[in-house]
Amino acid sequence: MTSLRQIEANRRNALKSTGPITPEGKERSRSNAVRHGLTAETVIAVLESSADYQAFEAVVTSDYNAETAVERELVLRLASVLWRLRRATGMETAIFDSATEDARFLFEARPVSAFNFDAKTSIAEGFMQLGGVAKLSIRPP
Repeated sequence: MTSLRQIEANRRNALKSTGPITPEGKERSRSNAVRHGLTAETVIAVLESSADYQAFEAVVTSDYNAETAVERELVLRLASVLWRLRRATGMETAIFDSATEDARFLFEARPVSAFNFDAKTSIAEGFMQLGGVAKLSIRPP
């Protein structure tokens, strides 16, 4: 449990912290925790179109007859989640394509006897590299 003394010290220190002041600094700090966009507060990523999302949201909301504020909020949340799932599927496909292409290049560059090609392991390693995890330590025979 935090002591009253520590809480007061934290409050004093917080008064010294001003955070970003310039518009550029504020814009940059908005993206500090963004890695993949799946949990971002903002739904639209840099490479996505705001107009595309608005059109998608309109289609999703037209499918529901939301009558209360909570229902409308849930429908908007549904549109956001569906958009992010589409993004995740696109990312997954790109990872698979990249890992498979890398593995194919390695397989074709070496003699068959010198390299045991395993597509599943190659794809798993691609996912682990994306997450910053070291290569798999167990290779199939």
